[in-house]
This record gives sequence, C-alpha cells and structure tokens, in this order.
Amino acid sequence: MKLPNFAVIKEVGPRDGLQNEKKIVGTKDKVKWIQLLTEAGL
Repeated sequence: MKLPNFAVIKEVGPRDGLQNEKKIVGTKDKVKWIQLLTEAGL
C-alpha cells in the first residue's frame, strides 16, 4: 500500500467544536483561538 506524502488537516473547532459547549464562547475569544491556531501552523 502506498501512503500519500502529506495530509491536509482542516481545523473546524471554532465552528463545530464549540456547539456542544455549555458556556457560550465570545467572538473575541474565538478570534484569539483562530489566531493561535494559525500561529501554530494549522
């Protein structure tokens, strides 16, 4: 079996991952989270 040379990771946490949280996450916190994910290379 030949494996691909790379993988694509699609982070959907800010959209889908927060739907099950009991506490509503504010927009400023979501923006900060997305910025941190971007800095981490995702």
